Amino acid sequence: MAASFGKRSFLLQAFTITEAVVALTIIGVGIGSMITSMGQLNQEASISRNATGADAALQNQIDLLLSDGPFNPQKIGSDGQPQIPPELTVGTHTTNNVPIYREPNTGVIVSGTMTVVITDISETYLGQTLYKYQATVSISYNYRGRTYTASRCTIRTSDI
Repeated sequence: MAASFGKRSFLLQAFTITEAVVALTIIGVGIGSMITSMGQLNQEASISRNATGADAALQNQIDLLLSDGPFNPQKIGSDGQPQIPPELTVGTHTTNNVPIYREPNTGVIVSGTMTVVITDISETYLGQTLYKYQATVSISYNYRGRTYTASRCTIRTSDI
């Protein structure tokens, strides 16, 4: 009778160890999934921060194009040239290494290339020329092996 009692105790212990292994496996899978999810959320947050930085750089350039003056293509300045700020010269202007975002922990700087295309879209109406320049500003940058691009467009008319 003592022998069968010992055998029964061993079977109960084995069942308890099996339960513990299954429970630990379930917990391990749960923790692994949580860590993977947190890593993905962190990456998405970084992508959003970079997009916000790119949008701020674009808006700063748009603000400069709309406020720099004087912009009077119909008037000739003292230098014999039309009154057009250098930023509004017709053509394509490229600026490299425009800062997008700096990671505070690692110090890694995400920078991009800003391209500004200025087009003269002036038109004549009833014998009067309406001076209008269109600016398309775009910025592209690489982050974790992917290229991201953002773009904005505006129109500037003569100050007078």
